[in-house]
Amino acid sequence: MKKIKLTFISIAVLFTIEISAQSGKLQIGAEFRPRLLIDNGYGTPQLKGESTPLYVTQRTRLNAGFQQDKVESYISLQDVRLWGEDNNYKSSGVYGNTESLSLHQGWVKLNLNKMLSLKIGRQLFAYDDQRIVSARNWNDYQVTYDALLAEFKTSKHRLHIGLSYNAESKSNILFPETKFKSFDFIHYQYKIEKLTLSGIAVVTENTVSDSTENFILRGTYGTNLNYKNKKFNSHISAYYQHNLNDEGGKVSSICLSAFIYYDLVQKLNLGIGLDYLSGNDETSSSTVDNKFDILYGRRHGWYGYMDYFSTTPEQGLQDYMAKLTYNPSDKLDIQLHYHYFLLSSNKYDETNPVEKINKNLGHEIDLKLKWELQKSVNLECGYSIYSMTNTLKQLKKVMGQELKTPQYCYVAITVKPSVLFDLPDKTTVN
Repeated sequence: MKKIKLTFISIAVLFTIEISAQSGKLQIGAEFRPRLLIDNGYGTPQLKGESTPLYVTQRTRLNAGFQQDKVESYISLQDVRLWGEDNNYKSSGVYGNTESLSLHQGWVKLNLNKMLSLKIGRQLFAYDDQRIVSARNWNDYQVTYDALLAEFKTSKHRLHIGLSYNAESKSNILFPETKFKSFDFIHYQYKIEKLTLSGIAVVTENTVSDSTENFILRGTYGTNLNYKNKKFNSHISAYYQHNLNDEGGKVSSICLSAFIYYDLVQKLNLGIGLDYLSGNDETSSSTVDNKFDILYGRRHGWYGYMDYFSTTPEQGLQDYMAKLTYNPSDKLDIQLHYHYFLLSSNKYDETNPVEKINKNLGHEIDLKLKWELQKSVNLECGYSIYSMTNTLKQLKKVMGQELKTPQYCYVAITVKPSVLFDLPDKTTVN
């Protein structure tokens, strides 16, 4: 607790020193997001007789942003916890978790002119349909990137170049194979009236193993097309992925997505779409890896809210979906989603290894409500249920067991208070 207090005091002192005798804008904000979950099979099926977990997570953030002339800076500290997981306690009371505080964002942005800027530090990235680069807000921690971002923009064009290079220590150049040693990208967007067209190229580097300096270079390239008018909204995206060097074997995989929204009547619209992620065919003798890696892409929501496919199956994934949205008011949003999942490639049946298994992975229904209670206060509730197949049970390693019907629900409230200060010349904020 003392450590947390000292950290907040240090930040306050830092900003007091930095904005002394300067003019600009200072915005102080916070975020509180407690979320109650009742888990009866979220992520993976549960056995009959197992107790149903009920738990509360909470994300708490303190944010401060400062802007002066051509310089912007932002810092965000966060605490993410389960209620009751504290490791600092005695029989007389609970005092906290000694490792829960972390830096969520910390960056400075130099606006060199009206069109060009440089952003340096820990920051959020989210592009296009967020298939491969996303902030992933369902995750309490989110995904942040230590990187340099160069931004160029005009009224119709926008170009971003992101560069990063990661290390775990000053002296040891080895790096865990499950983390990206580097994550570099270039993103271009062209926007005119109702049409938005964009392209992205991402180059990632991973070590072959934790104990070697050899690395795998992988390229992922994609394009997104979005067209929107008063009643119609369509989105199409396509990605291709391959290895850029000889380490890690040959890779050739694709990800395709198409979605159309249409207003049926006032305040009610229907969307239909398809997602396709290529995978490896067990019945093929090919040595090419066809499984598409979604990198830091969004999981939750794209492939259902149950998150049964946050890790793509080895044989890939097909997702046929329909989404109904009702907006009775500007502050209330009600959504009903349906998903039909299948494997993309062949897999042998574990109960009969000479036969191909049915590709059907089952159905999912998601119901979500979002309600703006007042300015800066939002309530969100959700309920999801999944209908399993034998193929899904084999994938989840629960074949032959008595299982519950997978379902879960949650209630979350998000509060984001903030205050903006205009700072005149030669003013010191205490």
